[in-house]
Amino acid sequence: MSSSEQIASTQSVSEDLDGLDLNNLFQEEESTRCLSFDMWGNCRADNLRIKLQENQSFKPLRVHLFKLVIGYLKKMDINCFIYGGTALSVYREGGRMIKHDGDIDIAILESDFSSAVRGIDSFSAMKEGEVVMSHKCSHGSRSWFDADGNEIPFSGQVGGKRLKFFASRKLFKQFGFLTDESFDQGLAHVDVFTLSQHPDHPNCYCVNWNLPGCYDYRRKAFPKSIFSPLQTYNFEGVEVYGMNDLKTYLEIEYGYLGRGATYDCRTQLYVKIPENLFKQLPSEVQRSMGADS
Repeated sequence: MSSSEQIASTQSVSEDLDGLDLNNLFQEEESTRCLSFDMWGNCRADNLRIKLQENQSFKPLRVHLFKLVIGYLKKMDINCFIYGGTALSVYREGGRMIKHDGDIDIAILESDFSSAVRGIDSFSAMKEGEVVMSHKCSHGSRSWFDADGNEIPFSGQVGGKRLKFFASRKLFKQFGFLTDESFDQGLAHVDVFTLSQHPDHPNCYCVNWNLPGCYDYRRKAFPKSIFSPLQTYNFEGVEVYGMNDLKTYLEIEYGYLGRGATYDCRTQLYVKIPENLFKQLPSEVQRSMGADS
């Protein structure tokens, strides 16, 4: 799903829930139709089986792409660390990718953004046509460099300042997937978010990601102390760096950290699905999303 599609999807979910708080939603007999297991509204009970099968098929390719990306950043002497759902995978799932998560998230400091972009010619997988990269704003495809090549700092613009690495059709084919012109390369990608000084809290970072009605970057203040020193973790057999206090980061980012959660656009946090509503979900979904999965 593209970023513009994600924004539209999130707005649609917000409109579906307009005037209905979660307490009322959880009491609605038909409310399971509104439940999404991600913040975009595209992972639900009615398509979970397809998502799980898709993720299982693409997982080896996604992990391979991840290795290529962190290898490039390491070569450039850029510190990268696990972020978002990937950090949650390490904290909650023992380093195994969350079954219904379809991408891999890492982050760098905004001060390293230009180096990561300008050094891309040294990324051998790019030169060999295995990886494609975009560094434009995730909303509107605006460049983060002006006409003179000077970097434009993030200051709350809608969208996000990140790098997005995709597996090319060539790489998909190497992993046995047939592709055509309509094939979605976004099925295997790595997001590299950027963090910078929080505008309201001098001792905190914020992520340079702002989606109205879904994610307000100013509401998330991550203490700088949890980033230094970084700690070593394992994700899908790959040694990675992460915050020294993953729990503190994740509670600020996600709220509820257990399985069987849904995203609340009003608080911009995940909340646990109440037991009475969870039991209305198909048994297959309960097994996949529950504590015993």
